[in-house]
Amino acid sequence: MMRRTGAVSAFLLSLSCAACASYPGFGAYGFSVDSAHAPPADAAALGDFLVARYAAMTNDPREAARRYAASIDSAPESTGIAERAVYSALVSGDYPQAVQLANKAHGVGNFGTLVRLTLGIEAMSEGKDAESAAYLAEDGFGPFNRTVARGVSAWRMLDADGPEAAETYLRDTLTGDPRLDSATLYMMGLIQLSAHNDADALDTFETLWNSGARLAIGLDAHARLLAANGDRARALTLLNTFREEVGENSALESLRKDIQAGREIQVTRLSSRQGAALAVYVPAAALITRTDDDVASVYFVLALALDPDLHEARSLWAQSLEKAGREIEAIAVLAQIPETSPYYSPARGQIAWALLGLGREDEAVQVARQALAQAPDRGLRVQLAEIYRAQAQYREANRLLTGIIEDDALKGREDWRLLFSRGATRHALDDWDGAEADLKRALQLQPHSPLVLNYLGYAYVDQGIHLEEGLNLIRTALTYDPDSGFITDSLGWAYYRLGRYELAIYFLEKAVELEPADATLNDHLGDAYWRSGRKLEAKFQWERSLKLEPAEKERARIEVKLLKGPDEPAVVKAESEQPLPNRP
Repeated sequence: MMRRTGAVSAFLLSLSCAACASYPGFGAYGFSVDSAHAPPADAAALGDFLVARYAAMTNDPREAARRYAASIDSAPESTGIAERAVYSALVSGDYPQAVQLANKAHGVGNFGTLVRLTLGIEAMSEGKDAESAAYLAEDGFGPFNRTVARGVSAWRMLDADGPEAAETYLRDTLTGDPRLDSATLYMMGLIQLSAHNDADALDTFETLWNSGARLAIGLDAHARLLAANGDRARALTLLNTFREEVGENSALESLRKDIQAGREIQVTRLSSRQGAALAVYVPAAALITRTDDDVASVYFVLALALDPDLHEARSLWAQSLEKAGREIEAIAVLAQIPETSPYYSPARGQIAWALLGLGREDEAVQVARQALAQAPDRGLRVQLAEIYRAQAQYREANRLLTGIIEDDALKGREDWRLLFSRGATRHALDDWDGAEADLKRALQLQPHSPLVLNYLGYAYVDQGIHLEEGLNLIRTALTYDPDSGFITDSLGWAYYRLGRYELAIYFLEKAVELEPADATLNDHLGDAYWRSGRKLEAKFQWERSLKLEPAEKERARIEVKLLKGPDEPAVVKAESEQPLPNRP
């Protein structure tokens, strides 16, 4: 069983944590809707309000926006209704409607956070500097939206007051910790670059890089500046490091090829609107890594209103929509990325994944194949291989992955992610020798990856081989990602396989606390309860697992367990015994 895990850079963590403060009405995302829970008194407005609430809860933001708009007509002074109306319009992708609703609300003295942010961005788009400045004044914004408003304001000031004023404004907000100041420093570096203060920009980007911050847009500017100044070797080193640490980025790969080919590299100097779009996009890119809904799409829509050619925003907007189960809308957004964009090929891969999420498997493969035939892009080949893996077409996946790995080897490249993926694929094909070789090599290349550590350790324990090593690998994975419910489950299940049911229950209960909506984890806990004689609790966990919609094969197996309990486990014994941790 392949275990899931994830990691983000310190930059993304610092920004996303800034978005985690509690706000009334919309939870953690910074919309000040103090009266959001107070419905309007007027009967007609109340009807529209209730329909809007229902539409929002049933994932129909367009209808929600329409009904909230009707409520504003009856009760425009309600900050909560106005915020919900503007939010619903943005989350549905209708920026003009959001502006119209924000103007209507603001016209009667409504100064809600999202109302102000939307109007501030619209005023900047129209060149109305004084209006934009007033709307974006930081008083009243929560931490996340304050970061957005501050970045947009700095780019507005670049035109109105000059680069020195914009830089001073940003510098006054720094904490002194580059990890916490990453968003501000990226905006500062880009503003310095736009003002042709290249030496200062290079110092800022080097400070960011040395702090561990990794942002593709920032590195693009950094590497271009290095290459344009003749330091192509340093630029390539940074680009290669990003690829190894973070993964492939289409724009950076295109830049890397241009530098390697000796082509002239142009430094990108952003307009104020382009920079302001990035000031909205950067925090939203951080937010999307920490949410399981489509709230980040609000900010991608605002960013695209400032710069319609910011195609990376369309890519992440679609990802946000997919998280909310809005695959059809995601496909429509991705279809707007032109063939000339470096994000075109990844977008075709995303469309294929969205089709897969809709159960349209044949179409998904067809789209990926067509895109690959049109542009033999390495990223698309990887995408198609992963689609095959998702469909359990392991032989096709193995063939594609092997081809990519062999092509990489000819270029002196070795990608641990592909080795891990092929290792998991070969494991599914019962080629354990090949799988183990790939997984061990991936671990050599990336010894601190909790994903690889956990998978290899779990595979050892599940097969009853190298038990002590397997347990140590899983424990090490957990030290790198202690909040992973899936790795915690691996450790608990390993102890279950060893017959140490009390220790298994300890970790499996913790895993379910971390990932309560996962069917497999609840199923595992039920098995451990059963073996410990806690049969009523076991049945409760299995019933809960069934409600969480497991795969059909797993559902049938759990239903059998509800009738007669689990099969006797094949208990194996480790070389050493671990004590039960002290409960808090």
